[in-house]
Amino acid sequence: MIIPYKYILKKTIAFFAVLYGAITLNFILPRLMPGNPAETVYLTILREGGGSVNPTYLHQLESEYGISNAPLYVQYYNYLADLLHGNLGVSIAFFPEPVSYILYNALPWTLFLVITSITISFFIGNRMGRYAGIHRNSSKDLFTDIFAMFMASFPAFVLAFILLDMFSLDLKLFPLGGAYSTSVNIGFNLPFIISALYHSVLPILTIILTSLGGWELGMRNNIIPNVNSDFINYSENLGYKKYQINQIAYRNAILPNLTGFAMSVGLSVSGVIIEESIFSYPGVGLYMITAIDNLDYPLIQGIFLMVIIAVLVGNFIVDILYGFFDPRIRQESE
Repeated sequence: MIIPYKYILKKTIAFFAVLYGAITLNFILPRLMPGNPAETVYLTILREGGGSVNPTYLHQLESEYGISNAPLYVQYYNYLADLLHGNLGVSIAFFPEPVSYILYNALPWTLFLVITSITISFFIGNRMGRYAGIHRNSSKDLFTDIFAMFMASFPAFVLAFILLDMFSLDLKLFPLGGAYSTSVNIGFNLPFIISALYHSVLPILTIILTSLGGWELGMRNNIIPNVNSDFINYSENLGYKKYQINQIAYRNAILPNLTGFAMSVGLSVSGVIIEESIFSYPGVGLYMITAIDNLDYPLIQGIFLMVIIAVLVGNFIVDILYGFFDPRIRQESE
């Protein structure tokens, strides 16, 4: 196999350029939000305990929370320097917990939800799209497409409430929230694993059902041109069986969806915010809502940075794989 060095170099340069731009935006956007988190905490203390305004104490709170009143370019320089040293700052909402520690505990739960649900929906959705595309313009195709379009347009938070009300409140088959039962010992043991899987059924089912339609419709639109292409007709003339021809068309049609799969994994990390809050699931989304409510700049930046890196790395890997498996893309970039 020929290694496309020029293609890889171009994609690597583009990756770091986009990453730098995203990091810069990640620094700017939280600072456009109105208010000062230290002032919010200080006003809360005054309301609860009384007393008068003390500028010295307010300045002390700002120092503890890492809030700087220095010029933006100084803050930006310090921000980049901290990133290079792996320092994401200290959370304001969960003071004095470091942001890296919070993400270290929350990220595995979110990744478990995202990777499990997206992988299952990707497999089922593509199979449904293959089935609909091969039987296009039939009643089977119509039924599959209607179901896919309905689920793709169905709000995830509405479905989450419906599933929670039906299976947790009415039928009492699943717990109302949480990631595991408090009666089990946390660790790599069978009771904990079973409890974690049991608590994740409804959140995972919500993401699967709402993302299923996109994969189905994408695969259907991709496979129809392949089924009618010249190389399929040539394969038929060579005597290939019907299932072999459909498999060839399926392999070619799934390539665009692979790009979508890599993007969806990263985007779903931020997209499960509502589901995690509804099901009280201790993932990144639940912390994100708390961070926004408390103007927690370090935690907001840490979560955004994590999502950005996940999306960019996923796209970068797919771009490199495309360069190996599709010579046309590699030649266009050279």
